[in-house]
Amino acid sequence: MPQSIAGFGLRVGQRFQEMRKAARQWEVESFFTDSRAVAHVCLRDILDPSRRVTLARSALMDRSRFRPLEVRLRRSM
Repeated sequence: MPQSIAGFGLRVGQRFQEMRKAARQWEVESFFTDSRAVAHVCLRDILDPSRRVTLARSALMDRSRFRPLEVRLRRSM
């Protein structure tokens, strides 16, 4: 499985938040391209990893539906 989609800035582990009232947060789990050459992204719910969805990449990139989340790593002291 690829770890990123070249040219789209998407990578496994990247997180997104829905832009609706429920505002679930999702993490990119994997990618695939279907038989019609449509790129898809498989996402897992951060709070409930048993919940998964598959979307066309274009749906995830639609900023009226999702926004990328910045993950800040703590430095160990």
